[in-house]
Amino acid sequence: MVGRGRSPTRRAHGVLVLLLALPSLPAWGWGATGHRVVGALAESLLDAPTRARLEAVTGGQGLGELGLWLDENRDSLKLSLPGSERWHYDNRPDCGARVPLESYCADGACASAAYAKYRAILADHRSPAAERLFALRVVVHVLADIHQPLHAADNADRGGNRLEVSVGRRRHPKSLHAAWDIDFVKRAMHGERPEGFVRELGADRERARARLEAGDFADWARESWQLAHDYAYGQLPGFACGVEEPRAERLPAEYSDGAARIVREQLARAGFRLAAELRATL
Repeated sequence: MVGRGRSPTRRAHGVLVLLLALPSLPAWGWGATGHRVVGALAESLLDAPTRARLEAVTGGQGLGELGLWLDENRDSLKLSLPGSERWHYDNRPDCGARVPLESYCADGACASAAYAKYRAILADHRSPAAERLFALRVVVHVLADIHQPLHAADNADRGGNRLEVSVGRRRHPKSLHAAWDIDFVKRAMHGERPEGFVRELGADRERARARLEAGDFADWARESWQLAHDYAYGQLPGFACGVEEPRAERLPAEYSDGAARIVREQLARAGFRLAAELRATL
C-alpha cells in the first residue's frame, strides 16, 4: 500500500530535508526557494489519504521538487509545447480599463488557461498516469507562480522585467520582477532556515485555513493583480501608468519591507491553496 509506515511528521521532515538539499536554480516565477517553500508547506498540510494518492502519482517525489520541474525544463518544453513559456503568468494590464482574459492570453497560453486545462486532467482519474503526472507538475508550479504579484499584472514591461531597481546595499541593479522573485523572499524569511519558516507559515495561519482556501484560480489571480496594482507598481517610486522607463531606482527600505510582508502572506496562501486543490483533485 502506498505510504504505509510513514507518518505525516516523518514525511514532512523528508520534504524539508529535500528542500534544503536542492541546488539553487535560475529564477523564473518565484525563485527556487519560493517554490520549495510553497511545496513543502502544502505537503505538510495534506491528510494521509491525499498524501498516499499523491505518492501514487509521483512515485514518492516531493512537491518541493515537483514545483521546480516546469522551470528546469522550460527550454525543452518551449520546443515540444510552443507557448508553454507563457504558462507562468497572466499579463493582465496594470493600467487602464479591465480587459477580457483573451486579450492577454492568446491561444490559451497563459497561467489561467494552463491551470484550468491541467487541473481538469489531474482530476480525471481515468487519465493515463504519465498525463496526470505532467498535469500535477503544471498545477503545482502555476498555482505558486500566480501568487507572485508581478505574474498577474503587466505595464508593457513584461511584469516588471524591464524595470531596473537596486535593492538594499547592492550596487548592481536588477529587474523589479527579480526582486519580487528572490530578494523579497529572502527578506520575508528574516534569516530563518527554510524548515522553520515553513512551520511558522503553517502554524500562524491554521485557524484561517477556510478563509485562505476560499475561491478559485481566477479569484487568486485577481487578488495578485490587485497587490501588483496597489503595491508592486503602485508604491514604486516614480511609477506612472503607461510610462515605460527602465531605470536604476534604489528602492527605499519601506518598499522592500512592505514587499516582504506581502511575499510572506502570498507564499502562505499558495501553500494552503495548493494543499486544498490536491485534496480536491487527487
